[in-house]
Amino acid sequence: MTTITLALVAERAGVSTATVSMVLRNRGRISQATRERVLKALDESGYVYNQTAANLRNRSSNQVGLLLHDITNPFYGEMTAGLSHEMERHEMLLFLANSEESEERQQKFVDSLMRNSACGMVLCAARGTPQAFFDGLKRRNIPAIMVVRPLDDPDFDFVGTDNFLGTQMATTHLLKLGHKNIAFIGGSQNSGTRSQRIGGFTSKLLESGVSPRPEWIVTSQASQSDGARVAEALLSHYPEITAAVCYQDIVALGVMQALRKSGREPGRDFALVGFDDITEAALVQPALTTVSVAAKEIGRKAGELLFSRIQGNDEPPKRVILPPTLVVRGSCGFR
Repeated sequence: MTTITLALVAERAGVSTATVSMVLRNRGRISQATRERVLKALDESGYVYNQTAANLRNRSSNQVGLLLHDITNPFYGEMTAGLSHEMERHEMLLFLANSEESEERQQKFVDSLMRNSACGMVLCAARGTPQAFFDGLKRRNIPAIMVVRPLDDPDFDFVGTDNFLGTQMATTHLLKLGHKNIAFIGGSQNSGTRSQRIGGFTSKLLESGVSPRPEWIVTSQASQSDGARVAEALLSHYPEITAAVCYQDIVALGVMQALRKSGREPGRDFALVGFDDITEAALVQPALTTVSVAAKEIGRKAGELLFSRIQGNDEPPKRVILPPTLVVRGSCGFR
């Protein structure tokens, strides 16, 4: 079987191998007629472009990686969509991996990207990732943008939101509606993001003369089922609670289930605020009041920043904080 080479395609199209190469990589100023002739020759000859070989020749590729810790969370689905659209604009391929909070899986994915000459990556690092991991990224000198979970390390670009301000806005809304018995539901005990959100929550309570109740601040896994489980236990012990700020919308949806199970209707008997503004927040009944952090825009901004680094932008690391907004819907009632 004859191997189809670039030279054979060029001969068939009546052009140089350089022209065929530029068509394959969509580079250079080539007339539409020539481009179509080359594409026809490629199709008729059955030539397959070997991206891996090209990567080895150029010591880089058009591949970028996205590493998340929980791809089942709808928030990250929307963020991924924003990043993917931005990468497509620059003709780059996005590869996704899920660490599931595993440092080992996270390291394997980064190693794989490096072996395949990836030109950059976006990471939401696994909880508890050691500094040695980030030091290794610096030594490898690959553009890496951190998202959502902030780092103490100032050497990396970061794109996220103001978690403290977001829960301040949510708590203020509930206080203005007259609620004083307010719980905080969700997040992991050792989460830095959760600490920031609890900080915003408790600061607004204290400003209003309301003492936070530690037993009303509870953890939950990032799932609807666990949100329901945790809320059911909390509200059965403390029926005087009339409102809650939830760490995530997906947890808030579970709290809605627990409320209805106990005979309390969200928006009428109980006020509920989520965080993230996932698509489902506007679809449930009553629709969920939530803190919008523009997940797609976080992804888009991360992609924009990554591409600039790939292109050689060597400015000092940037910290892009997108301001949250409160989206008022029916889950708090309309008092």
